[in-house]
Amino acid sequence: MKLLLENWRKYLNENKEKMLKMSLHDFDQTGDGWRKFKDPKQQVEIITSYLKTNPAAANDQTFMWHLGQALVFAGDLTNGIARMKETNAKEQHEFNKLYQLFTIAFLEKDMTSFDVLYDKYKEQIEKDDKNTNKNTNIQIVKCMKQCGSKGNFDYKAAYTTRCPCQ
Repeated sequence: MKLLLENWRKYLNENKEKMLKMSLHDFDQTGDGWRKFKDPKQQVEIITSYLKTNPAAANDQTFMWHLGQALVFAGDLTNGIARMKETNAKEQHEFNKLYQLFTIAFLEKDMTSFDVLYDKYKEQIEKDDKNTNKNTNIQIVKCMKQCGSKGNFDYKAAYTTRCPCQ
């Protein structure tokens, strides 16, 4: 049994070393990088290690957003929201910026700001229902709205396209 555990640890360490050498795209956007870990605390750990090994990755706003999400899912709301706000301040893509603002308002339990933003973009958001290729982030925004309006600010529950708050 001891030998089995030692071999498993060695395998995990080798896997992490390989991950830290991956391209940013492969590490962030495929199932071979940080997403292999189901535990958000482990995700934060491997993402942080990746950033130490690959400091230029900090310039990628999508990657930094994913770090913020992992922090929130790991229970570190303060640092997660702070990371998300930093990312949002640098975000260049209007759609990403908007999605991020919705998420931040939801996490801060600020449904007043959320609703103002929703009302401003309501036509665009609800147009997505008619689209056969529904945008995942818009579906998540809709779920956050439904959950938040019911006082349910569980991000893990609302971060889905199959909303539990309908």
